[in-house]
Amino acid sequence: MQLSLFSNSETIDLKEGFSLEAIFEAYFSCRSNKRNTINALAFELDYESNLIQLWKDLNDGSYQPGKSIAFIVHKPVQREIFAADFRDRVVHHLIINKLNPLFEKEFIQDSYACRVGKGTHHGISRANKFILQCSKNYTEDCHVLKLDIEGFFMHINKKILFTRLQKFIEVKYKWNDKELVLEICHKIIFNSPTENCITKGAAKNWGGLPKNKSLFHSPQNSVYLLVI
Repeated sequence: MQLSLFSNSETIDLKEGFSLEAIFEAYFSCRSNKRNTINALAFELDYESNLIQLWKDLNDGSYQPGKSIAFIVHKPVQREIFAADFRDRVVHHLIINKLNPLFEKEFIQDSYACRVGKGTHHGISRANKFILQCSKNYTEDCHVLKLDIEGFFMHINKKILFTRLQKFIEVKYKWNDKELVLEICHKIIFNSPTENCITKGAAKNWGGLPKNKSLFHSPQNSVYLLVI
Protein backbone atom coordinates (compact mmCIF):
# COMPACT_ATOMS: atom_id res chain seq x y z
CA MET A 1 0.00 0.00 0.00
CA GLN A 2 1.21 3.52 -0.82
CA LEU A 3 -0.05 6.88 0.35
CA SER A 4 0.40 10.16 -1.51
CA LEU A 5 0.60 13.20 0.77
CA PHE A 6 1.57 16.06 -1.48
CA SER A 7 0.57 17.59 -4.78
CA ASN A 8 3.79 16.43 -6.38
CA SER A 9 2.60 12.84 -5.78
CA GLU A 10 5.43 12.04 -3.37
CA THR A 11 4.62 8.60 -1.97
CA ILE A 12 5.66 6.51 0.97
CA ASP A 13 5.51 2.74 1.04
CA LEU A 14 3.43 1.81 4.11
CA LYS A 15 4.13 -1.91 3.92
CA GLU A 16 5.20 -3.06 7.39
CA GLY A 17 5.64 0.57 8.48
CA PHE A 18 4.14 2.73 11.21
CA SER A 19 0.76 4.29 10.51
CA LEU A 20 0.34 8.05 10.56
CA GLU A 21 -2.50 7.54 13.02
CA ALA A 22 -0.11 5.86 15.47
CA ILE A 23 2.30 8.81 15.19
CA PHE A 24 -0.44 11.32 15.98
CA GLU A 25 -1.69 9.18 18.87
CA ALA A 26 1.84 9.09 20.31
CA TYR A 27 2.13 12.87 19.90
CA PHE A 28 -1.10 13.66 21.76
CA SER A 29 -0.10 11.26 24.52
CA CYS A 30 3.35 12.81 24.73
CA ARG A 31 2.23 16.44 24.87
CA SER A 32 -0.39 15.86 27.58
CA ASN A 33 2.22 16.41 30.30
CA LYS A 34 4.72 18.56 28.39
CA ARG A 35 2.65 21.07 26.49
CA ASN A 36 4.16 24.13 28.19
CA THR A 37 7.83 23.21 27.68
CA ILE A 38 9.86 25.16 25.12
CA ASN A 39 10.55 22.10 22.96
CA ALA A 40 6.91 21.03 22.97
CA LEU A 41 5.70 24.53 22.07
CA ALA A 42 8.22 24.82 19.24
CA PHE A 43 7.11 21.45 17.87
CA GLU A 44 3.43 22.37 18.20
CA LEU A 45 3.77 25.49 16.05
CA ASP A 46 3.63 23.23 13.01
CA TYR A 47 2.93 19.88 14.58
CA GLU A 48 1.13 18.35 11.59
CA SER A 49 4.06 18.91 9.24
CA ASN A 50 6.50 17.87 11.95
CA LEU A 51 4.62 14.63 12.58
CA ILE A 52 4.37 13.83 8.88
CA GLN A 53 8.12 14.37 8.54
CA LEU A 54 8.77 12.20 11.58
CA TRP A 55 6.51 9.51 10.13
CA LYS A 56 8.47 9.59 6.88
CA ASP A 57 11.83 9.50 8.69
CA LEU A 58 10.80 6.51 10.80
CA ASN A 59 9.45 4.52 7.87
CA ASP A 60 12.29 5.24 5.45
CA GLY A 61 14.99 4.47 8.04
CA SER A 62 16.47 7.98 8.24
CA TYR A 63 15.31 8.72 11.80
CA GLN A 64 18.08 9.33 14.32
CA PRO A 65 17.67 10.48 17.95
CA GLY A 66 18.47 14.15 18.54
CA LYS A 67 20.28 15.93 21.34
CA SER A 68 19.40 15.39 24.97
CA ILE A 69 19.28 18.05 27.67
CA ALA A 70 21.27 17.24 30.82
CA PHE A 71 20.45 18.91 34.13
CA ILE A 72 20.32 18.32 37.87
CA VAL A 73 17.27 18.21 40.12
CA HIS A 74 17.43 18.31 43.92
CA LYS A 75 13.99 17.12 44.98
CA PRO A 76 13.40 14.67 46.47
CA VAL A 77 17.16 13.99 46.16
CA GLN A 78 19.98 15.24 43.94
CA ARG A 79 19.67 13.43 40.63
CA GLU A 80 21.04 13.76 37.11
CA ILE A 81 18.46 13.89 34.31
CA PHE A 82 18.92 13.39 30.57
CA ALA A 83 15.73 14.60 28.90
CA ALA A 84 15.19 13.59 25.29
CA ASP A 85 14.19 16.13 22.65
CA PHE A 86 10.41 16.42 22.29
CA ARG A 87 10.49 14.83 18.83
CA ASP A 88 12.27 11.81 20.30
CA ARG A 89 9.77 11.64 23.13
CA VAL A 90 7.02 11.20 20.56
CA VAL A 91 8.95 8.20 19.24
CA HIS A 92 9.33 6.84 22.77
CA HIS A 93 5.57 7.05 23.26
CA LEU A 94 5.01 5.40 19.88
CA ILE A 95 7.16 2.42 20.87
CA ILE A 96 5.76 2.09 24.38
CA ASN A 97 2.20 2.24 23.01
CA LYS A 98 3.06 -0.80 20.92
CA LEU A 99 5.04 -2.77 23.52
CA ASN A 100 3.46 -1.87 26.85
CA PRO A 101 0.43 -4.20 26.48
CA LEU A 102 2.94 -7.04 26.06
CA PHE A 103 5.07 -5.88 29.00
CA GLU A 104 1.99 -5.69 31.23
CA LYS A 105 1.34 -9.39 30.74
CA GLU A 106 4.83 -10.17 32.06
CA PHE A 107 4.87 -7.93 35.14
CA ILE A 108 4.12 -9.34 38.58
CA GLN A 109 1.12 -7.83 40.36
CA ASP A 110 3.27 -5.96 42.85
CA SER A 111 5.16 -3.78 40.39
CA TYR A 112 3.80 -0.26 40.57
CA ALA A 113 6.02 2.30 38.81
CA CYS A 114 4.69 3.89 35.61
CA ARG A 115 1.72 1.52 35.33
CA VAL A 116 -1.86 2.56 34.63
CA GLY A 117 -4.06 1.90 37.64
CA LYS A 118 -1.07 1.31 39.92
CA GLY A 119 1.19 3.91 41.52
CA THR A 120 2.02 5.01 45.06
CA HIS A 121 -1.43 4.82 46.62
CA HIS A 122 -2.11 1.35 45.27
CA GLY A 123 1.32 0.21 46.47
CA ILE A 124 0.66 1.58 49.97
CA SER A 125 -2.69 -0.22 50.08
CA ARG A 126 -1.08 -3.52 49.10
CA ALA A 127 1.78 -3.04 51.58
CA ASN A 128 -0.73 -2.39 54.35
CA LYS A 129 -2.56 -5.59 53.43
CA PHE A 130 0.69 -7.59 53.62
CA ILE A 131 1.57 -6.03 56.99
CA LEU A 132 -1.84 -6.95 58.36
CA GLN A 133 -1.35 -10.54 57.21
CA CYS A 134 2.24 -10.81 58.43
CA SER A 135 1.57 -9.20 61.83
CA LYS A 136 -1.69 -11.07 62.28
CA ASN A 137 -3.64 -7.83 62.49
CA TYR A 138 -0.83 -5.98 64.31
CA THR A 139 -0.56 -8.52 67.11
CA GLU A 140 2.96 -9.71 66.17
CA ASP A 141 6.16 -8.06 64.98
CA CYS A 142 7.03 -8.16 61.27
CA HIS A 143 9.90 -6.73 59.26
CA VAL A 144 10.35 -4.79 56.02
CA LEU A 145 13.47 -5.17 53.88
CA LYS A 146 14.32 -2.04 51.87
CA LEU A 147 16.82 -2.53 49.04
CA ASP A 148 18.34 -0.36 46.33
CA ILE A 149 20.81 -1.31 43.59
CA GLU A 150 23.57 1.29 43.53
CA GLY A 151 23.73 3.20 40.24
CA PHE A 152 21.41 0.69 38.55
CA PHE A 153 20.02 2.85 35.74
CA MET A 154 23.41 4.38 35.01
CA HIS A 155 25.02 0.99 34.49
CA ILE A 156 22.52 -0.98 32.42
CA ASN A 157 24.47 -2.84 29.74
CA LYS A 158 23.12 -1.86 26.31
CA LYS A 159 24.06 -5.11 24.63
CA ILE A 160 22.34 -7.24 27.26
CA LEU A 161 19.30 -4.95 27.30
CA PHE A 162 18.82 -5.03 23.54
CA THR A 163 19.45 -8.78 23.27
CA ARG A 164 16.74 -9.50 25.84
CA LEU A 165 14.34 -6.97 24.32
CA GLN A 166 14.95 -8.39 20.84
CA LYS A 167 14.13 -11.92 22.00
CA PHE A 168 11.01 -10.67 23.75
CA ILE A 169 9.77 -8.80 20.67
CA GLU A 170 10.54 -11.66 18.31
CA VAL A 171 8.44 -14.04 20.42
CA LYS A 172 5.64 -11.80 21.69
CA TYR A 173 5.12 -9.14 19.02
CA LYS A 174 2.82 -10.35 16.24
CA TRP A 175 2.30 -7.30 14.00
CA ASN A 176 3.81 -6.65 10.58
CA ASP A 177 5.96 -3.71 11.70
CA LYS A 178 8.07 -5.94 13.99
CA GLU A 179 11.33 -5.30 12.12
CA LEU A 180 10.79 -1.54 12.22
CA VAL A 181 10.02 -1.66 15.96
CA LEU A 182 13.29 -3.54 16.51
CA GLU A 183 15.19 -1.04 14.36
CA ILE A 184 13.89 1.95 16.32
CA CYS A 185 14.51 0.22 19.66
CA HIS A 186 18.11 -0.42 18.57
CA LYS A 187 18.59 3.25 17.66
CA ILE A 188 17.14 4.44 20.96
CA ILE A 189 19.07 2.03 23.16
CA PHE A 190 22.44 2.50 21.46
CA ASN A 191 22.10 6.25 21.26
CA SER A 192 24.57 8.01 23.59
CA PRO A 193 22.77 10.85 25.43
CA THR A 194 26.05 12.34 26.64
CA GLU A 195 27.32 13.02 23.11
CA ASN A 196 26.58 16.57 21.97
CA CYS A 197 24.09 17.00 24.79
CA ILE A 198 22.91 20.41 25.93
CA THR A 199 23.86 21.05 29.56
CA LYS A 200 21.33 23.12 31.46
CA GLY A 201 22.55 24.87 34.59
CA ALA A 202 25.98 25.53 36.08
CA ALA A 203 28.69 22.91 36.49
CA LYS A 204 28.49 23.44 40.26
CA ASN A 205 25.03 21.84 40.19
CA TRP A 206 26.79 18.50 39.74
CA GLY A 207 28.85 19.07 42.88
CA GLY A 208 28.27 16.38 45.45
CA LEU A 209 26.72 13.95 42.95
CA PRO A 210 28.55 10.60 43.20
CA LYS A 211 30.20 9.51 39.96
CA ASN A 212 28.27 6.24 39.98
CA LYS A 213 25.06 8.29 39.73
CA SER A 214 26.18 10.22 36.66
CA LEU A 215 25.99 9.01 33.08
CA PHE A 216 29.02 11.15 32.27
CA HIS A 217 31.12 8.76 34.38
CA SER A 218 29.38 5.51 33.45
CA PRO A 219 30.78 2.81 31.14
CA GLN A 220 30.32 3.54 27.44
CA ASN A 221 27.97 0.62 26.97
CA SER A 222 25.55 1.90 29.61
CA VAL A 223 22.15 3.30 28.81
CA TYR A 224 19.85 5.74 30.56
CA LEU A 225 16.48 6.68 29.14
CA LEU A 226 14.06 9.18 30.54
CA VAL A 227 10.63 8.92 28.98
CA ILE A 228 8.13 11.43 30.34
